[in-house]
Amino acid sequence: MNEENTLTKILKSSFMLLLVVVFIEILYYIIGRAKIPMTHLGSGNFKASPSEEIVFEYMRNEPFTISGYINLKNMDDGDEVWIRQYVKLAVDDEYSLYAEEEYQGKQKEPLIHIEKLPAMRGIKVTIQQTKGEPKYFPWEFYGGVAG
Repeated sequence: MNEENTLTKILKSSFMLLLVVVFIEILYYIIGRAKIPMTHLGSGNFKASPSEEIVFEYMRNEPFTISGYINLKNMDDGDEVWIRQYVKLAVDDEYSLYAEEEYQGKQKEPLIHIEKLPAMRGIKVTIQQTKGEPKYFPWEFYGGVAG
């Protein structure tokens, strides 16, 4: 009888330990998925022109996200700049316009944030300076796995 009792205690303890280990593994997986590691995809100083030009383009064949900044600090009164964002859908080979914004004159808050943008095939960000002398615009983008 004593041997059965000891065996039962060992089995219960082993089962409880297994449950704790499984719980810790599940918790570790959830926490790991919640953190999306970001990678620096590039930065530079882009000279705008009257034509729409690609500042940044990124393509993959799996879900991803990008976000970044374009600094309009060099704009002067009389300047006009358009920033456009395009996404290539997984079922289509062409980019589609997602967003466009016009900026005029000296910017009070010159740092433009390109929000976290998810995609499956490709993303590109363009700039076009339609008024004023072409300016240089610093930019920087980051990417991560969509989660």
